[in-house]
Amino acid sequence: MPMNVEVLGRTVQQTEIWLNEISERLGTGSEEEAYQALRAVLISLRDRIGTDNAAHLSAQLPVLIRGIFYDGFHPAETPSRERTREAFMAKVHGAVTNLEVDPEQAAKAVFEVLARHIEPRESEKLAGMFPAEMRDLWPRQAA
Repeated sequence: MPMNVEVLGRTVQQTEIWLNEISERLGTGSEEEAYQALRAVLISLRDRIGTDNAAHLSAQLPVLIRGIFYDGFHPAETPSRERTREAFMAKVHGAVTNLEVDPEQAAKAVFEVLARHIEPRESEKLAGMFPAEMRDLWPRQAA
């Protein structure tokens, strides 16, 4: 598919929609905090699900968000497979240097927005890759 300038404009609009939805769910009203939450959670998710699953997910992301998703990716270090909620929250918290929102709140907000914008089966598959104690981070329809 050839890329054109129109695609860039659309991806900026889609990214703004995602950030607004995340900001609303976080209750912050801050696009910066929404961006930091999105980045931290996507990076943590990407590292946990492995390269093949990351590729399948990224194909459904807007181009700009796909760039955020792959920023700093080191495939040889994946999957990371955090087994506990605490370990995953520590990864989310450590994924960015200035995450100013609660990591669990960030994860829930981003997973909810992600589930709204990707295919339901993909969302269910991703939620199923988490241990049972962590599936409640995903919206009910995905978990």
